[in-house]
Amino acid sequence: MKKIEPGPTAWIIIITSVILIAANLLLGSVLVSSSQKSMTTLIQNRMLDVSKTAADMLDGDVLDTLKAEDKGTKPYQEINDTLAHFQNNIELKYIYCVRQSGEHEFTFTVDPTIEDPGEFGMPVVRTDALERAAKGESAVDEEPYSDDWGRFYSAYSPVFTSDGRVGGIVAVDFDAAWYDEQISQQAKAILRSSLVAVVIAILFVLFASSRFRKQMNTITQDVADAVKDMEELSQEFKLNSSSPESSDHFHEVKDLGVTIRQLKEALHSYTENLHSEANSMITALSSDYRGVYYIDLDRKDGVCYQQHNRIDNGLRKGAHFPYPETVQKYAETYITEEYREDFLKFIEPEAVKAALAGERVIAFLYMTRQNGQESYEMVKMAGVRHPEERTDGKVHALGMGFADVDKETRKTLEQSRALSDALSAAEAANKAKTVFFSNMSHEIRTPMNAIIGLDRIALNDDTLSDTTREYLEKIGSSADHLLMIINDILDMSRIEAGRMVLHEEAFSLDELLEQIDVMIKGQCSEKGLAWDARHKNSGGTFVGDDTKLKQVLINILGNSVKFTPKGGSVSFTSERTAEYENSAAFRFVMKDTGIGMNPEYLPKLFEPFSQEDPSTKTKFGSTGLGMSITKSIVEMMDGDITVESKKNEGTTFTVTVTLLKASSEEEDAVRKAKLAESDAGEEKISLQGLRVLLAEDIAINTEIAKMILSSEGMETEHALNGKEAVEMYEKNPPHYYDAILMDMRMPEMDGLEATRFIRAMDKLDAKTIPIIALTANAFQEDVQRSLQAGLNAHLSKPIEPNLLKDTLRELIFSA
Repeated sequence: MKKIEPGPTAWIIIITSVILIAANLLLGSVLVSSSQKSMTTLIQNRMLDVSKTAADMLDGDVLDTLKAEDKGTKPYQEINDTLAHFQNNIELKYIYCVRQSGEHEFTFTVDPTIEDPGEFGMPVVRTDALERAAKGESAVDEEPYSDDWGRFYSAYSPVFTSDGRVGGIVAVDFDAAWYDEQISQQAKAILRSSLVAVVIAILFVLFASSRFRKQMNTITQDVADAVKDMEELSQEFKLNSSSPESSDHFHEVKDLGVTIRQLKEALHSYTENLHSEANSMITALSSDYRGVYYIDLDRKDGVCYQQHNRIDNGLRKGAHFPYPETVQKYAETYITEEYREDFLKFIEPEAVKAALAGERVIAFLYMTRQNGQESYEMVKMAGVRHPEERTDGKVHALGMGFADVDKETRKTLEQSRALSDALSAAEAANKAKTVFFSNMSHEIRTPMNAIIGLDRIALNDDTLSDTTREYLEKIGSSADHLLMIINDILDMSRIEAGRMVLHEEAFSLDELLEQIDVMIKGQCSEKGLAWDARHKNSGGTFVGDDTKLKQVLINILGNSVKFTPKGGSVSFTSERTAEYENSAAFRFVMKDTGIGMNPEYLPKLFEPFSQEDPSTKTKFGSTGLGMSITKSIVEMMDGDITVESKKNEGTTFTVTVTLLKASSEEEDAVRKAKLAESDAGEEKISLQGLRVLLAEDIAINTEIAKMILSSEGMETEHALNGKEAVEMYEKNPPHYYDAILMDMRMPEMDGLEATRFIRAMDKLDAKTIPIIALTANAFQEDVQRSLQAGLNAHLSKPIEPNLLKDTLRELIFSA
């Protein structure tokens, strides 16, 4: 039998099969690459969603200020619990907070991991994504990294403070093996399907080139020639179907048809499996979404991949639709009016391209209304390629998903509302507390003014017996101590409320140190203590709050005197430790040989009302607030305070502060003020014959003020309230009164309103007459209100006679 060469049909089958093999191989490689990119994008977006959500739930201001010793405190635990909730409910390996500690250096802060957590301050492996997060951009690792805990891919999201800085970073670790497995599973499935197709195609070629030829050799030459015309062959089979030989041939050809049909079914099954696995993966990854769509921005065409489950007659799976018209129609039908305009701007193709130019995912939150029910929904869009993978840098196609976020959003809003209500309650409580302290200050200072004022006046009586004088001195000492307690409580309340402020003014540091030396030296002399003061290169004029600085130093030195027994010593040294262009650093050291403290107590020393020995309060008259106030003031000055102490040996305090250097103009002003004060001290100007208008509603306060003024030969006219004071001033000619002393809290018209009326009058001296607040309102905000209303000075009760007289001299004779 002569050899039969493959006919045209066989060659067509062989060539087609080879092409199919090559196409399958090419398609498989393309699908593997595409699926890996898509899967990577979906997983990375999910990782970023977790890190961003966690970051949004943290307080950046709290995270920014956390220290290692804060572990266990309420702020630390709240952050720890929030992170632990994610770790316990989401498929991730670790979640923790990171802080940038230096250039390209990062450390752990809060890690809720129970077994082997990252300790506060431990170094964290630096990655490019972590660097981007430190600059304020959420990012995810493109490559895995390894550390002591394993091999991971991580997502990072910044946590911002209230002023916009990055206060910390939330890191979410996913096991690299899990990450790689998720991506490889899809690739493996595609490769398996491609290999099956290739094997089938190879078998098909073998079948066509070998088995087919063998079968054809058993068929007659007529049948071989009739291959060109299948219709004739079919007709011949029909005509000769009764012959056994033809019947055999027919069945052989029929077997070939069955085989081809089986191959077609296998190919169809392969395609179905491929689409089924891909769709299953898409379904799994899009389970959070109500609807998923593919958008071609260039063609303005969309394809529905997952039908929106809240719309009955919406787009079906596989349906094409025009973009953005279809989405605009959805907005007009379902999105509430307050969100609609912004939503329509968000989905505009050009706006989407611009937003996705540098972002992987963009989202918009809005509210829908359907069948009378309102629900929060979010649309998310992500480019099919990452920004860095786009050859022309532009977005051409994207995935769009509509997610149901109603439950989460309402929970967040509820938490936000609860926080807002708590803040309002706290502000109301703080306001009530401030009002209480202000009222308490006024109500206590009013009788204190009478006690201290009358005591001082009584002590000026030369006819007093020694016993009576001793009693009066003890009354005065006790009253002064009570006043100190009141002042400490008010200072503490202002500090806790954040209302204490520093007043930056030029002052002479030499003069401040000299005043402290004189005061403490006198106290040491009275108690029989040795006093030593040494100041090294600590002179000059600086800008700062000299009153607060003096309060700090006197408070510490006063305690040294108080807690050092007779025969001991107290020393005070100051030194300029550093010099800068516009500032200088100083160290003040105060040392005593007093009763000292146990080292175990020192960490509690600066806590309010803290006392090592309860008997101290009775024995030394301590309130337990002084050191807390001192530390708060030092910290407000951006300074530092430390203490060393041993029981029965003594205590050493060290205070360091930095002061701004005064300008030449400020130095001249301080120098002139000192000269003027020196001249006034040499020969005080007489107040004899001056007339003062006193507005005061409390009779005893009126009596004390009149006695102080009359001691200088001054004449006093009295008004019972602000309204009466205004009328008395108005009916008298200009310059009739030399000054006005104004109480603040009075019936009918208070002091502030009365002052405004006087300043607004069309009278020659209405704008220039000195008006001095003489009031029990002692808060700094009270002083500011007085000055803003037009008063020239604010003096707090109890009245200091010398301060009142000096203030009158300064204002009357400098006017």
